[in-house]
Amino acid sequence: MSASSPLRASTYHRYYDKYYPHHIELLEDLIRGVSLALPGRFEDADLCSQTLISVLNLFLLHHTHLLARRRSEKDESFVFNKHIQAYYRSHWPSKAASLALSIISYTEVVFELLLHRRISSKSRRWRWIVGIEGIKAVLRLVLFFRSGKRTVIHPTHLVRNTDPCTFESNVTDKLELATLDPRTGTPSTANPRLLTASTTVSSTMPRQGWALFGEIVWIIRPVVYAFMVMNTLRRGSHKVVEQSEDEEETEKDDENDWKPWLVSLCIDLLARTARSMQPTSALEQDEYKRRDYLLLYYLLRGPVYNLFTRRILEVFCDASEHRPLVSILATALNDYRPFWEQSYFYTAGS
Repeated sequence: MSASSPLRASTYHRYYDKYYPHHIELLEDLIRGVSLALPGRFEDADLCSQTLISVLNLFLLHHTHLLARRRSEKDESFVFNKHIQAYYRSHWPSKAASLALSIISYTEVVFELLLHRRISSKSRRWRWIVGIEGIKAVLRLVLFFRSGKRTVIHPTHLVRNTDPCTFESNVTDKLELATLDPRTGTPSTANPRLLTASTTVSSTMPRQGWALFGEIVWIIRPVVYAFMVMNTLRRGSHKVVEQSEDEEETEKDDENDWKPWLVSLCIDLLARTARSMQPTSALEQDEYKRRDYLLLYYLLRGPVYNLFTRRILEVFCDASEHRPLVSILATALNDYRPFWEQSYFYTAGS
């Protein structure tokens, strides 16, 4: 028994290294394809699709952890993973915070869709949303201060920007992270600079002065927005009840007030201005580009969506419904509109 145990372990590890990554990659592609094809196909298809995406993201997170652990000693990680290893996985508080933040970000949309089906009171639903945003803000603050006041980058876990069958970097081949966008289910695209750049971990400098202020207000911004929406609903709860008896409400009526939208946008722009007052590394610049892209979500939130964006989308979809090629885009928009109309987190930018 004792002599055969090392042999069995060696055989298992050889099989693991040779076949496990390939099998997992096939399963990832299968689940991804199913999740993208589900929206709009049947009742509760949106919930099924988002559940599959969440499960796939968690599965990929575990898969990447296994692959990284198998070659942790000889891995020449690129800059992103070096940063994660140095600041988010070196001590247990940071490690726990980064893992919790990743899990929440991959499951929050599903959780909110379930809230819509279980809780009829909008103010109670937004109380849960404020709580989730508060937890995320606390976790980000933990990462921010435990990393020496360095910019909180996304995602907060190791990524597999590699060929999953070899776990070796391949800059010229397709670049695919081991995570999907929890909102769209499509793979994130890495910045090739971060694979080959000679940037060191020490080049990400602590935030100071206005840059420090900008990072903190960016972290708490989602909490402020959700809290203001919740208070708006509380003050107008009697009006909502009266309207619901006569006409069907739209899902985005929860955020149909200019004040939370404008305050949130001002905080985002203030944080953007403040962070520019300190030099940044390539890794931080990549993170800031991602945050700038998230500003587009303001077109899908609040009164701007109800008054402008929704009408533009409806006109476009109606006009292109029977036109070749363009109708494919219109169909996709109609299939995915329920996501950003029913879910705050889908367009939260947090």
